[in-house]
Amino acid sequence: MVLYFTQVFFSDFIGVKLIFAFGNGRWELVRESFELIAHRGGRGFGTDNTLSAMLNAVRAGVRFIETDVRYTSDGELVLCHDAIIWARAVRRITYEELTRIAPERPLLREVLDALASWVDFNLEIKEAPPGEVWEMIRTYSIDTTTLISSFDKKFLRSFKKIAPHVRCGYLYRTSYAEEKKIQSALEMGVEVVMPQFHSVSPELVDRAHSAGLKVIPWTVNDIEDLKKLIDWKVDGVVTDRYLKFKSVFMDLGG
Repeated sequence: MVLYFTQVFFSDFIGVKLIFAFGNGRWELVRESFELIAHRGGRGFGTDNTLSAMLNAVRAGVRFIETDVRYTSDGELVLCHDAIIWARAVRRITYEELTRIAPERPLLREVLDALASWVDFNLEIKEAPPGEVWEMIRTYSIDTTTLISSFDKKFLRSFKKIAPHVRCGYLYRTSYAEEKKIQSALEMGVEVVMPQFHSVSPELVDRAHSAGLKVIPWTVNDIEDLKKLIDWKVDGVVTDRYLKFKSVFMDLGG
């Protein structure tokens, strides 16, 4: 199938609304909704996973942000990708200690105070108690719009028991034992599989969709890769190039 785009619309809070492809002599509706997600708090708008970068991203038009969540020794949920900062394990220091060595690291609640009503979130849980994560998204009433994702199957199982209605994604890197990964996703009760994009194939997408799962790969930064993945009917992508991808959709849509 040769892929084209037309009649592509962006709402304030979702991503691509309509995607069409041309094949077999006719236009075909490929996807009615497509989730375009900005990686690491809107990479390219400032330091990764910082409130200032996210504010810049939202002002520029980003409407779905992925960010990384960890837990400090004094029980704070903090946005931080790496487990070790300046030779200190995040989970073994207090938030005050963390701010001395990484003053740009915000608390999750600070980010939600500023942006919960303006943007949707994909919270990738690196290490945090499921109950604390649930209480945070419940407090801000974002449980129906937030995507919780993790590589940690134990976390996902526990979180789904606490908040079965909250949408969750199972992150993984390789295509090894693909059928087992889909089965694990179903057993955990998650709604989305989130493979590294090199691990995606048309067969995986078909298999996941047949099982009732959506497919949102990471981290997709090449336009040709994006077109290929949409042709395979993935349900979204996580990207460092949110605005570029958005502009591609709009330009090709005329």
